[in-house]
Amino acid sequence: MNRDFIDDLQEDWSEERPDLDPGPMGVVLRIQALAKIFGENAANRLKEFDLHWWQYDVLSSLRRQGEPYSMAATELADASMLTSGAMTNRIDRLEQAGLLERKADTGDRRRVLIQLTPAGLELIESATEARFESAMRSIGHLSDKQRDDLSKLLRLALTSPEK
Repeated sequence: MNRDFIDDLQEDWSEERPDLDPGPMGVVLRIQALAKIFGENAANRLKEFDLHWWQYDVLSSLRRQGEPYSMAATELADASMLTSGAMTNRIDRLEQAGLLERKADTGDRRRVLIQLTPAGLELIESATEARFESAMRSIGHLSDKQRDDLSKLLRLALTSPEK
Protein backbone atom coordinates (compact mmCIF):
# COMPACT_ATOMS: atom_id res chain seq x y z
CA MET A 1 0.00 0.00 0.00
CA ASN A 2 1.28 3.45 -0.88
CA ARG A 3 1.95 5.88 1.94
CA ASP A 4 0.96 9.51 1.85
CA PHE A 5 1.56 12.57 4.01
CA ILE A 6 -1.56 11.82 6.01
CA ASP A 7 -0.04 8.53 7.20
CA ASP A 8 2.81 10.58 8.68
CA LEU A 9 0.35 12.97 10.29
CA GLN A 10 -1.58 10.09 11.83
CA GLU A 11 1.64 8.56 13.21
CA ASP A 12 2.61 11.89 14.74
CA TRP A 13 -0.77 12.16 16.50
CA SER A 14 -0.55 8.54 17.65
CA GLU A 15 2.73 9.33 19.37
CA GLU A 16 1.70 12.71 20.73
CA ARG A 17 -1.86 11.82 21.70
CA PRO A 18 -2.16 8.04 22.05
CA ASP A 19 -5.56 8.59 23.70
CA LEU A 20 -7.03 9.73 20.35
CA ASP A 21 -7.88 7.46 17.41
CA PRO A 22 -6.34 8.99 14.26
CA GLY A 23 -8.28 6.65 11.92
CA PRO A 24 -11.28 8.91 11.28
CA MET A 25 -8.99 11.90 10.72
CA GLY A 26 -7.21 9.91 8.01
CA VAL A 27 -10.46 9.54 6.09
CA VAL A 28 -11.58 13.14 6.57
CA LEU A 29 -8.19 14.65 5.74
CA ARG A 30 -7.84 12.56 2.61
CA ILE A 31 -11.28 13.66 1.44
CA GLN A 32 -10.39 17.29 2.14
CA ALA A 33 -7.06 16.97 0.32
CA LEU A 34 -8.71 15.31 -2.67
CA ALA A 35 -11.46 17.95 -2.74
CA LYS A 36 -8.81 20.64 -2.98
CA ILE A 37 -6.84 18.82 -5.68
CA PHE A 38 -9.91 17.85 -7.71
CA GLY A 39 -11.35 21.35 -7.37
CA GLU A 40 -8.14 22.97 -8.59
CA ASN A 41 -7.93 20.54 -11.53
CA ALA A 42 -11.52 21.27 -12.55
CA ALA A 43 -11.08 25.02 -12.10
CA ASN A 44 -8.04 24.93 -14.37
CA ARG A 45 -10.03 23.15 -17.07
CA LEU A 46 -12.89 25.65 -16.72
CA LYS A 47 -10.43 28.52 -17.21
CA GLU A 48 -9.97 27.24 -20.76
CA PHE A 49 -13.59 28.33 -21.31
CA ASP A 50 -13.21 31.57 -19.33
CA LEU A 51 -15.58 30.14 -16.72
CA HIS A 52 -15.50 30.28 -12.95
CA TRP A 53 -16.95 27.52 -10.76
CA TRP A 54 -20.03 29.56 -9.88
CA GLN A 55 -20.76 30.18 -13.56
CA TYR A 56 -20.38 26.51 -14.41
CA ASP A 57 -22.65 25.61 -11.50
CA VAL A 58 -25.50 27.81 -12.71
CA LEU A 59 -25.15 26.95 -16.39
CA SER A 60 -24.84 23.21 -15.75
CA SER A 61 -27.90 23.26 -13.48
CA LEU A 62 -29.91 24.64 -16.39
CA ARG A 63 -28.36 22.23 -18.90
CA ARG A 64 -29.21 19.19 -16.77
CA GLN A 65 -32.90 20.07 -17.03
CA GLY A 66 -33.07 19.19 -20.71
CA GLU A 67 -34.83 21.31 -23.30
CA PRO A 68 -35.76 24.12 -23.01
CA TYR A 69 -32.91 24.34 -20.42
CA SER A 70 -34.80 26.47 -17.96
CA MET A 71 -35.70 26.62 -14.29
CA ALA A 72 -37.48 29.00 -12.00
CA ALA A 73 -35.04 31.39 -10.35
CA THR A 74 -35.99 30.09 -6.90
CA GLU A 75 -35.37 26.47 -7.96
CA LEU A 76 -32.02 27.47 -9.39
CA ALA A 77 -31.06 29.12 -6.10
CA ASP A 78 -32.11 26.01 -4.19
CA ALA A 79 -30.12 23.75 -6.54
CA SER A 80 -27.03 25.86 -5.89
CA MET A 81 -27.72 26.20 -2.15
CA LEU A 82 -27.74 29.98 -2.42
CA THR A 83 -29.96 32.75 -1.18
CA SER A 84 -32.24 34.33 -3.74
CA GLY A 85 -30.19 37.54 -3.53
CA ALA A 86 -26.93 35.75 -4.30
CA MET A 87 -28.56 33.91 -7.19
CA THR A 88 -30.02 37.15 -8.57
CA ASN A 89 -26.49 38.57 -8.67
CA ARG A 90 -25.22 35.53 -10.55
CA ILE A 91 -28.13 35.57 -12.96
CA ASP A 92 -27.56 39.28 -13.64
CA ARG A 93 -23.91 38.68 -14.47
CA LEU A 94 -24.57 35.67 -16.70
CA GLU A 95 -27.39 37.52 -18.45
CA GLN A 96 -25.06 40.45 -19.15
CA ALA A 97 -22.60 37.97 -20.66
CA GLY A 98 -25.36 36.70 -22.97
CA LEU A 99 -25.31 33.17 -21.52
CA LEU A 100 -28.84 33.10 -20.13
CA GLU A 101 -32.02 35.11 -20.15
CA ARG A 102 -35.02 35.73 -17.98
CA LYS A 103 -38.44 34.70 -19.30
CA ALA A 104 -41.89 35.06 -17.85
CA ASP A 105 -43.45 31.77 -16.76
CA THR A 106 -46.59 31.49 -18.87
CA GLY A 107 -48.11 29.12 -16.30
CA ASP A 108 -47.50 31.40 -13.30
CA ARG A 109 -46.92 35.13 -13.84
CA ARG A 110 -45.31 35.46 -10.41
CA ARG A 111 -42.40 33.23 -11.45
CA VAL A 112 -39.43 34.09 -13.59
CA LEU A 113 -37.78 31.34 -15.58
CA ILE A 114 -34.07 31.39 -16.27
CA GLN A 115 -33.13 29.86 -19.62
CA LEU A 116 -29.86 29.17 -21.39
CA THR A 117 -29.27 31.17 -24.54
CA PRO A 118 -27.80 29.42 -27.59
CA ALA A 119 -24.40 30.85 -26.62
CA GLY A 120 -24.82 29.59 -23.06
CA LEU A 121 -25.78 26.14 -24.30
CA GLU A 122 -22.80 25.96 -26.64
CA LEU A 123 -20.43 27.02 -23.86
CA ILE A 124 -21.79 24.63 -21.24
CA GLU A 125 -21.72 21.71 -23.68
CA SER A 126 -17.99 22.18 -24.27
CA ALA A 127 -17.19 22.97 -20.65
CA THR A 128 -19.12 19.93 -19.44
CA GLU A 129 -17.11 17.62 -21.67
CA ALA A 130 -13.93 19.10 -20.22
CA ARG A 131 -15.32 18.80 -16.68
CA PHE A 132 -16.10 15.10 -17.17
CA GLU A 133 -12.65 14.53 -18.69
CA SER A 134 -11.08 16.22 -15.67
CA ALA A 135 -13.01 13.98 -13.30
CA MET A 136 -11.93 10.87 -15.20
CA ARG A 137 -8.33 11.99 -15.25
CA SER A 138 -8.48 12.50 -11.48
CA ILE A 139 -9.62 8.95 -10.75
CA GLY A 140 -8.90 7.12 -13.99
CA HIS A 141 -6.24 5.01 -12.30
CA LEU A 142 -8.97 3.30 -10.27
CA SER A 143 -10.83 0.33 -11.71
CA ASP A 144 -14.54 0.55 -12.43
CA LYS A 145 -15.21 -1.56 -9.32
CA GLN A 146 -12.96 0.64 -7.15
CA ARG A 147 -14.72 3.78 -8.38
CA ASP A 148 -18.11 2.20 -7.73
CA ASP A 149 -17.09 1.03 -4.24
CA LEU A 150 -15.62 4.42 -3.39
CA SER A 151 -18.73 6.19 -4.65
CA LYS A 152 -20.94 3.98 -2.48
CA LEU A 153 -18.82 4.60 0.61
CA LEU A 154 -18.74 8.34 0.04
CA ARG A 155 -22.50 8.38 -0.53
CA LEU A 156 -22.96 6.54 2.76
CA ALA A 157 -20.78 9.10 4.55
CA LEU A 158 -22.54 12.00 2.85
CA THR A 159 -26.04 10.80 3.68
CA SER A 160 -25.25 9.83 7.26
CA PRO A 161 -27.56 11.63 9.69
CA GLU A 162 -24.60 12.20 12.05
CA LYS A 163 -22.60 14.34 9.62
